[in-house]
Amino acid sequence: MDTMGYYAGIDIGGSHIEGVLIDEKLRIVKAESVGIMGKRNRKVFLEELEGLLEELCGKGVKGIGMGVPGPVKKGKIFWSCNARFLEGTDFGEILRKRSRKVAVDNDVNCMAFGEMCTRKEKNIVAVTLGTGVGGGIVIDGKLHNKRPYAGEVGHMSIDALGVKCTCGARGCWQEYVGVRGVERISRKHLGKTMEPDELYVMAKQGSRKSKAVWEDYGRLMGVGLANLCNVLDPEVIVIGGGISGALEMFEKSMKKEMRSRLNMELPAIVRGKEHAVAFGAACMAMKY
Repeated sequence: MDTMGYYAGIDIGGSHIEGVLIDEKLRIVKAESVGIMGKRNRKVFLEELEGLLEELCGKGVKGIGMGVPGPVKKGKIFWSCNARFLEGTDFGEILRKRSRKVAVDNDVNCMAFGEMCTRKEKNIVAVTLGTGVGGGIVIDGKLHNKRPYAGEVGHMSIDALGVKCTCGARGCWQEYVGVRGVERISRKHLGKTMEPDELYVMAKQGSRKSKAVWEDYGRLMGVGLANLCNVLDPEVIVIGGGISGALEMFEKSMKKEMRSRLNMELPAIVRGKEHAVAFGAACMAMKY
């Protein structure tokens, strides 16, 4: 496949690196991924990244965008509480070896940008639920990313004396609605640690205890989303990341909690697109 007429987007996740190619009509024409679970070594990680870039981009592309798990300055990730081994990595320099037009940003900023490119709404909050919890904000049709820490919604506190986060603070939202939060709630209801995917399947099969996990989880989601609504009053909230696949299980209790805390009509709450971060990164490379 001749890739010269396309734009590439890369998503650096907690367990895998995902990449897509899009055409100028924003259609995904190719998608690839490589697992990195347990490979918390920068050298090994970069080798895997180079392999994916070669598979995806071939001889070259018009531009490459990348979403990374942390704040960025001039293409370099300088802090990531969930991927410390990547701190200081200059992804802009890596990408410029393959294209002169590159864009590197926080992963959820990329997701929010991609959503903005394909939606009529001009005020959007994007939230990803995975190992950590990230956010991206669009205000009046512009991505709010001029300050590097903008959108770090996972680190707003919902309990000042609560669980200690990997960032060092206490009560961060991500410790309640990220993977570790799901695991804690599962221990409460089932007496053991369970992954979100397992709990989703069990709940679909009728397990009342698993459904109780998702009900508790939804309330904690609702607390954080209500805070975001009070500050930003978005038209739409887009939820992505691996845990978003269980949205049907926690949506009811989440919205109930939001309504109990808000004096406004709830925004539309939708799941993000497939390959949302990688797609948005490719859109950034095209439009920035």
